[in-house]
Amino acid sequence: MKAFMRSNHLVSLALVILTLSFFVAICFAAEPNSQDQSAQLLEAVEWEPCGYYCGALNHPATEYCLHVNGQALVGERRGFLWLGESDAASVRNFAGKQVSIRFNASAIWIERSDSSPVKIERGSTFEGFKDADCLIEVHKPKLALAAAAKRPNNIPEDVIALAGTQSVDQQYRAVFIWTKCSMSADTTTVNCSKWYPNGESKGIDRYCARTTAGASIPTNFEVDELISSEGRLVLKGGATVARDDRGRVNDGLMRPTEACYQAGPDR
Repeated sequence: MKAFMRSNHLVSLALVILTLSFFVAICFAAEPNSQDQSAQLLEAVEWEPCGYYCGALNHPATEYCLHVNGQALVGERRGFLWLGESDAASVRNFAGKQVSIRFNASAIWIERSDSSPVKIERGSTFEGFKDADCLIEVHKPKLALAAAAKRPNNIPEDVIALAGTQSVDQQYRAVFIWTKCSMSADTTTVNCSKWYPNGESKGIDRYCARTTAGASIPTNFEVDELISSEGRLVLKGGATVARDDRGRVNDGLMRPTEACYQAGPDR
C-alpha cells in the first residue's frame, strides 16, 4: 500500500514538474531577447487585406519591415480600432528612422521612450513592400509551401513557383502559383501561363520583352523566383520586366501593329 501511495506521489510530482516546465517554456517563448538592438524601420504601411470584402469587425493592419544586423524582419500588427491605429500609436511615423527593438521567433517589440513597446507579430503576406529584402522575407514561407507541395500532373515539369498575389477577393487568392514563362515567337512578348496549386488554370500574365529600364530581354532569360510574384516579373540580376498592357480580345491584340507598352507604374 505504501509503495502504491509512493508511486502515485511520484507520478503527481512528475506531472507538476512537467506542467511547470510547460508554462515556463511558454513564458520564455513569449519574452523578447533581453538585449535592445538598433534597427532601421524601413517600411510601415497601413493596409486592409480584405478590401471591400471586409466584415464589420475587421480591422486594418500595419505591415512592418525592419533591418537589423543585415537581416530583414517582417511583421504585422492588427489595429484594435475599426478605423485602425494612428501613425504614432503604430509607430508608422518612424518609418525610415532608427529604432530600438527586441525580438524572438514569434514577435518584435519596438521600444518607445514615452510609452510601452509596440508589439508586432512576426511574418507577413503583404506584397506591397518596396524593398527587395522585405519581399524576399514575405515570399520565403510561401515558396516553402510550394516546395512541399506535389506538382499536379497536368502542368509542365519545368514550371516554377511564385508567390501569389494578395488579392482582396478570397476566391482568387492563392499563397503560391505555378508559373511557366516563355518568349513569344516574334520575341516581343513574354507570356507567363499560371496555374493554381491544384493545377487549375489561372490565365496568362503578359510582359514586354524589355525591362522597365528599357533594356531588351534575352530569349534565355531567368526569373528570380524569390523576388518575383504573380503580376510582377523580376529577372536574375534584379531587373523588373515591363508589363504588356496592350488591349486584347480573346487573347488577340486589338491593334496588332501597336508596340508593347506598360500603362501604369510598376507596383
